[in-house]
Amino acid sequence: MRIAPLMTRSPETGALRHVTEDLLAEVYLAPKAPDLKLADHLGPGAPWSDSFAAAPEETARAVEAGLLAVAHATPRLDPSDLVPEALPDGRARSHLAALRDLWRGLGALPGPLQAWCHVLHSSATAALEPLPLVGPDCPFATPAEAALTQTLRAHHGMADGPEDAVSTAAKGSTLHHLQESFGRRSGRIAQDASVSCYGLRDPQEEAEFAAALAQSMLDAGRVDHPAEIGLLVPDGAGYATALRDTFNRVGVPLSGLPATGVRRDEARELLSLLLVILSGPAPRTALASLYTAPHMPWSLETGRKMARDVIDRGWSRTASELIGPARELLDTLRPCATPNQLFGRLGAISRAAPTADLAPHFAGLKAVTGDDIDWPLLRRLAAPVLIAADGNDRFVEGVSLFPENALPWRPVRQLIVLGMAGRHWPRLPGSNPFFTEGEIAMIRASGLLLEGRQQKLARGLELFRRQLGAATEGLTLLVPAMDLRGDRLTPSTGLALIAHMLGAEDPAELVQDLRAVSPENWPVAATRPHPVPMGGAPELPEDGVLHIQRGLGTPEKPGVDLLRLRETKDGPLPHSPSRLETLLVSPLGWLLDELGAKERSWAPETLDVMTLGTLMHQVLEEVFVEKVPVPDDPELEDRVPGALDSAIHRHAAWLAEDAWATERASLLREARDVCATWAGFLRQTGATVLHNEIALKGDHTGLLLHGKADCLLRLPDGRILVVDHKRSSAGGRRDRMAKGWDLQVALYRSMLERATEETALTRLVAEGARVITAYHMLRDGTVLSDAEGGDVPRVEATGEDAAANAMDHLARTLSEVGAGTIRLNRAGDAQAFEKERGIKAYALENPLVAAFSLPEIQAEEDAQ
Repeated sequence: MRIAPLMTRSPETGALRHVTEDLLAEVYLAPKAPDLKLADHLGPGAPWSDSFAAAPEETARAVEAGLLAVAHATPRLDPSDLVPEALPDGRARSHLAALRDLWRGLGALPGPLQAWCHVLHSSATAALEPLPLVGPDCPFATPAEAALTQTLRAHHGMADGPEDAVSTAAKGSTLHHLQESFGRRSGRIAQDASVSCYGLRDPQEEAEFAAALAQSMLDAGRVDHPAEIGLLVPDGAGYATALRDTFNRVGVPLSGLPATGVRRDEARELLSLLLVILSGPAPRTALASLYTAPHMPWSLETGRKMARDVIDRGWSRTASELIGPARELLDTLRPCATPNQLFGRLGAISRAAPTADLAPHFAGLKAVTGDDIDWPLLRRLAAPVLIAADGNDRFVEGVSLFPENALPWRPVRQLIVLGMAGRHWPRLPGSNPFFTEGEIAMIRASGLLLEGRQQKLARGLELFRRQLGAATEGLTLLVPAMDLRGDRLTPSTGLALIAHMLGAEDPAELVQDLRAVSPENWPVAATRPHPVPMGGAPELPEDGVLHIQRGLGTPEKPGVDLLRLRETKDGPLPHSPSRLETLLVSPLGWLLDELGAKERSWAPETLDVMTLGTLMHQVLEEVFVEKVPVPDDPELEDRVPGALDSAIHRHAAWLAEDAWATERASLLREARDVCATWAGFLRQTGATVLHNEIALKGDHTGLLLHGKADCLLRLPDGRILVVDHKRSSAGGRRDRMAKGWDLQVALYRSMLERATEETALTRLVAEGARVITAYHMLRDGTVLSDAEGGDVPRVEATGEDAAANAMDHLARTLSEVGAGTIRLNRAGDAQAFEKERGIKAYALENPLVAAFSLPEIQAEEDAQ
């Protein structure tokens, strides 16, 4: 490809213009290029057929790139210029022949080449105005570009143009040597003040340094005005955005930024979300993303609340209360079975959210939809892409921004090159989508001058040399150590060549790493922030005790009661056993939960412990119905699959998808084993299922409690067995109960003995029924209880009082917390709790709890 753009000078006005596709089409009255849908021509029989069947869009783009590459390599833009027969049998010949057949079948070429082809086959008299060319031939022009240049020169002749000077710096300077010899054989030269090279952390720091350096040059008089400074910048939205911000911050105008920056394709993003949701079942993350998407018929704050709700619970009360267009949109978010349903609902959504501009995208989806919905195809067609930056906001007064892939559009005194690491300067050529380098060499030997990596690299080196020629006095190279993702970068090819030309054995010798020198030695004024004390770790009290609202209460206005933080107009909300277990492990973790200060990460649905437990609970509830005899083995075998399907539909609809077939099969085996074991227990004990999922409400020393028992059994002797199903093995729970640290057993008993709401179970207790609380461990079928259940068949008693230590510790902790005292954890508590109490300390996994944990006492003593 050409380095310098093809230019023409008007004989009447003397104005210079780029020779563009539109200009050629206007001057030569070229017919409008057809709208080629390449994918419609990539049928079976071609070498890329299998790839097209698997990835049609990606394959179509690769084929188009291959077709354009071979077209550029022809001198007449004629498919007859491709002669695959000149190649030996093999992959290169078959692919080249397929591209020739495709070209012939299309009858035209995509992009500007169709206008070029028209010009190549036109006479000089067909032109409506003269287009005399300026500038010499480009040695890197493709055969098609060279043919177009020769044809235009034959039709219109040449005109005077600006000198194509490259070596603009003072002779004898390092910069002049680079401008003359970069990418070519040359001797070495010592570095002088005309070239400097600095190492920065990443592109953001590069942008900040470039802005500060430009301001410093202006202040020091090295340049008279901003237009005498140029920035050579890698392509990409990251650099453009960072430079816009940093130059605005220092008050230096920046000329050459895109008139319209890179933008998100919001319409296609929304359409992609809708296709995922309407195909059903809707993932939580897709719903949350939809709720927070722009152009929705609700406020951004409402959308955020709905998203938090659906991520936390799978549904949103806020969403259920919306009315008007919002209600209409939400009501359409149901799985579709037919194309009519799909496009009817998409139309309703478009009307409910008119500013989302969805309607223009429906025609393309309808065109590929027959009697059935091909969801994967529709999702591929609707996949969002970034909308590229458009135009250039250029003005005379600002610092000049030069893009990576073009020559600078004006000379400058000082040139700053950013991004001298990774694949830039020159941009390393990618692989040809069709041919290997060996095949390209074979094709070039046959006469078709197809560009390979060698030719592209040579062009890139020459382009960079000519870009360096924009500077007349000084060159500053900025080298980032890592990209914006934090990945390490290696020096660019250009930096390595410059280092070699300046006598350095390694590019690192050329780079002055600003992070390794004090700010007073920087080329710009800088202040380094003082280090954060203790590396950012919080300063914690030595005794590990926090006093919340201590001493602020008065008789007229008492201080905050930490036990009543979750309070409504009807009074404080009750605590669940799981919340109090958190308090037992970490008062700070409990306090953060009460305040809602917890990590709210978005994650897709997964078959985690909670989901597995919920499914197994539901299966047991449906298979073992209240006050119905225990099913026999054949009946059990028949009931379990339906119960599991029902549980999946109710609690984890996403598990019904084909991708989860293996997991469903494993769950079915587990459900059958669990149900068979539980049926054996019920038969052996003679127990009757009285209730499933029964609510419990009561109080413990004035603290309101609420919970839910999974199953209520009546034993033959009249005793009541309150069962909590746990999807785990018995080992951990047995250890906890034996050591007296099981809190839930005692709290269930408190809610039964001091109930605040009457239920069937509390009535039985009031009538004198003895109650036993127990755990059914689903993984191994063990039923654990304290000493109360020691004489029940198949029940394992773990100790005299499974909650003695837990209740004592809870009483002390409640007293402290009620007085506003929070004891912090220590770093080794997780291991200590598991070893000494049999408690798995999940509360300590909260990052905030870990951040406010004290070091181990032993570690402090060793340090002293």
